[in-house]
Amino acid sequence: MAARTERLRISGNVLSLPLRPPAVLARAAASLDRLSHGRFELGLGAGAFWDGIEGMGARRLTAGQGVTALREAIDVLRGVWDDTATGPLRLDGEYYPIPGMQRGPKPAHDIDIWLGAYQPKMLALTGQKANGWLPTLEYLRSPDRVTANRLIDEAAVAAGREPREIRRLLNLFTVDVSSRSRGFLQGPVEQWVEQLLPLVLEEGFSTFLIGRDDPRLIQTLGQEIAPALREAVATERAGGAVGTGPARTTVALAERHPGLDYDALPRSLATRSVEPGDQEYERVRHTYSWHGSPALVLRPQTAAEVVDAVSYARTQDVPLSVRSGGHGISGRSTNDGGVVIDMSRMSTVEVLDRATRRVRLEPGARWGDVARALAPYGLAMSSGDYGDVGVGGLATTGGVGYLARKHGLTIDHVVAAEIVTADGRLLRVDDEHHPDLFWAVRGAGGNFGVVTALELEAYEVDNVVYAQLVADATDTAPLLRRWGQLVEDAPRELTSFLSLFPGRRGNPPAA
Repeated sequence: MAARTERLRISGNVLSLPLRPPAVLARAAASLDRLSHGRFELGLGAGAFWDGIEGMGARRLTAGQGVTALREAIDVLRGVWDDTATGPLRLDGEYYPIPGMQRGPKPAHDIDIWLGAYQPKMLALTGQKANGWLPTLEYLRSPDRVTANRLIDEAAVAAGREPREIRRLLNLFTVDVSSRSRGFLQGPVEQWVEQLLPLVLEEGFSTFLIGRDDPRLIQTLGQEIAPALREAVATERAGGAVGTGPARTTVALAERHPGLDYDALPRSLATRSVEPGDQEYERVRHTYSWHGSPALVLRPQTAAEVVDAVSYARTQDVPLSVRSGGHGISGRSTNDGGVVIDMSRMSTVEVLDRATRRVRLEPGARWGDVARALAPYGLAMSSGDYGDVGVGGLATTGGVGYLARKHGLTIDHVVAAEIVTADGRLLRVDDEHHPDLFWAVRGAGGNFGVVTALELEAYEVDNVVYAQLVADATDTAPLLRRWGQLVEDAPRELTSFLSLFPGRRGNPPAA
């Protein structure tokens, strides 16, 4: 399923804990999340099937023991995924002890754990540790539905969490679409919307999972029911900010910087922001070269969202940094107490016209991605010496690469740019439109705005020969002179870089 889709989230619904040891499950989940580029979530239950495995040495658990086992399993899962912790994972568990285990692999994103839980202690555990609650519609028809959400919310508050942090999902199995009403969620689209709307507004459910393989039902859900329900919810919530952004714990809220107005953040960026205290903050606060403690990291996905980010930043009396790849050698890709506009989610690479060799690159792409995208067309672009370097920072400052002697710098091939200026305008600049700004973009870095796309003329590249030679550099000055003369005499197709290393452990200096 993950291999044949690009946007769908993938999840077990729900996986039975007795059948899957959490240490093994953690690695399987992380691997699938990486293979799907961050689209796996984990539905988990304390489990049926204890009868089937009792013969293999497992023992039947009471409800209280099931809660303990599930609590330990969640700690194991998150411990395996935690790449910020030092040393191996060790947990002293009753059901899942870990005497010592290497952590990893790290998932591509923070995997949600959804619990299919019903008993009061399980509901409390959902509020304390889970990212979501995943009951079935049949359960919600029972009198327990009144107290279930309350138990989750109370447990969340007691654990220092915001109740909205726990996503409410609902399994719908006995449902159908028909021309007339035949019962709850068994009727026309209008009936579905009318009956689901209270579950969203009053019960807090935001996700509905259809447990049937009826193509007509799935198509109607995607094309008619979901859009109509979203519109109805938006209409009911018009004028308010309820549910517009991610829920944050009281601990995370306490980490906010006092000099920034978080509530003024545009709605378009509510789900694109990372604050101190958020789980992803450690991944986005620093660059490869510099440590930082920004008050807010914004990760826009469109040029319009970049406009909103720049306009918001102008209203805040804090530093503003722009980041593409994250190496940030100059130190201007992060800051302390300010706003960072992280362009990593704008990473499209597109060949616009093979005949004219024109390509369009978004700044969050990496040069390795560019090389892979251009190679099938027989094209290339001189772009630094490492494939993980970001497009935006290099293509607005210079761009020395392995093809530089033949084809020049990266900025020599920029023919147009799309840029958001400090006054919030999105401009297209080239030789005929804003030529002074176009001149400045090629070499001035981020000083004149936030580049949201670049158009370049790539060049024809066929076979490539690469060699790495090591020479004794004891006679350093003569070696440098000989190397320099060799490069001057070599044809332009050859570019050479030299690195000089001091002698170590009795070995001579090397080049």
